[in-house]
Amino acid sequence: MTIEDRTDTYGLIGLGNVGADLVAAAIKAGLAVHCYDLDPSARERARSAGATVHESARDVAAVADVFVLSLPNSQIVDQVLFDEGAIEVLRRGSYLVDMSTNHPARSQALAAEGTARGVHVLDIPVSYGPEGLVGFAGGPGEAVAAVRPWVDAVTVHTEHVGPNGHGQYVKLVQNVLSGVGMGVIGEVIGFAERAGVDLEVLPEALRRTGANSRMLERTLPAMVQRRYGTSGTMALHSKDMGYALTAAESIGARMPFTAALRRVFEDVLAAGDSRWTQTALVEWYRPSAAETSATNHDE
Repeated sequence: MTIEDRTDTYGLIGLGNVGADLVAAAIKAGLAVHCYDLDPSARERARSAGATVHESARDVAAVADVFVLSLPNSQIVDQVLFDEGAIEVLRRGSYLVDMSTNHPARSQALAAEGTARGVHVLDIPVSYGPEGLVGFAGGPGEAVAAVRPWVDAVTVHTEHVGPNGHGQYVKLVQNVLSGVGMGVIGEVIGFAERAGVDLEVLPEALRRTGANSRMLERTLPAMVQRRYGTSGTMALHSKDMGYALTAAESIGARMPFTAALRRVFEDVLAAGDSRWTQTALVEWYRPSAAETSATNHDE
């Protein structure tokens, strides 16, 4: 039987922003999706989309040929697998696919645990790109090939980047690059505003220069207009940069820009709204209302 002929049952735990998109894409592709989330409203949305909703993660794991996690952090991944016992009911020969952003070392430990239980473990964290979700697969090539019906249905592209844990390393590289890029954009906005530059002229002034980028075109106007959104991705991004710093320490890598920017993220989150997106980091750089009032008074 070829991969294309398989009729696997797919289980998904985590129906937040990413998980909801995974369900919609998988159902559209005709895959059989069984799922669970703690949030009753998230479960109802998945049911309305055509998924089979269960009463626990363990129940999903018991019926899944491919068991997928899309969870906020490493602790919740461990809670689902070990505290709630989902890993205990996965069948030998089944596949555990962690699409959460996790510690690379933790992904490698999960792979070892899976091997001991006869379960194939892959780390395939995802990131949103201009065309949709992009995946970074870590694990044996034959196991990645076996779950291609799922990853090809739910991502616009998934790249096999190496052995277990390397999907997480590449995802952290992507998060650091995008985070530092956003941090620099926020920094120059603060610089320009304090200098009295009209921020609205910046996009057109920079559009034809070597400094221009897709990120600049998208992020600069949102920061200037203080459009911060409510998806909570700033908190997740800060968490991921913390994972990158932990991984860097363990392998002896230097990440001074990431360390400095993580402090900015954490300061803004502490003073603002945990639901903000990453564009809110510009608040750390921009003059406060008191500073602006004092400047206007001096003039």
